[in-house]
Amino acid sequence: MGAVAMSKREPDHDRPLGRAEIVQAILASAAELFAAKGPSSTSLRDVATHAAVNHSLIHRYFGTKQQLLAATLQHLADRGVELATSGELDAERQELGDLHMRVLVRSALDGYPIAELQERRPGMEWVLDQARPNFPTERGAQLAAAHATALQYGWRLLGPVLRAGFGLADMDDEALRAEVIAEIGRTLSLPRD
Repeated sequence: MGAVAMSKREPDHDRPLGRAEIVQAILASAAELFAAKGPSSTSLRDVATHAAVNHSLIHRYFGTKQQLLAATLQHLADRGVELATSGELDAERQELGDLHMRVLVRSALDGYPIAELQERRPGMEWVLDQARPNFPTERGAQLAAAHATALQYGWRLLGPVLRAGFGLADMDDEALRAEVIAEIGRTLSLPRD
């Protein structure tokens, strides 16, 4: 099962077998449900049912819901960087990025301490690595990377509102996406120190 292909299992399909398949099924189901309903509205039993596993396996492999959320966020972040650095299909990267963003935002809105949940932030580190050569100070690179990430998330979250509010509704999706990417590139390459 791919990291992004996260559709609900049909009842007549085989259940995942072995630790690796079970963990993958749980992470995929958790990501999909947390993105759709938020972690506060998703029970561990919901995740288990969606993943076609016994809910006790979630406790065995992950522990609490907060620990499952942390593992889900880490899994999505790690997979996102893996796709970004491997040259995998752009559509798959976009889908995974949107899923990760929705899980992050819903978790924050539900009051989870998302800044504390992930041990590593490989996507943010990757963006920071892109900025570092263009800035004389680490602080300048950090701010540029944060601005670029906020710009990307802002367009993903509020794109329809921004398009309508600023008269950009007639702009096609690809042209707008190219403009956002170009602005992110400028943000990462223009020193502000």
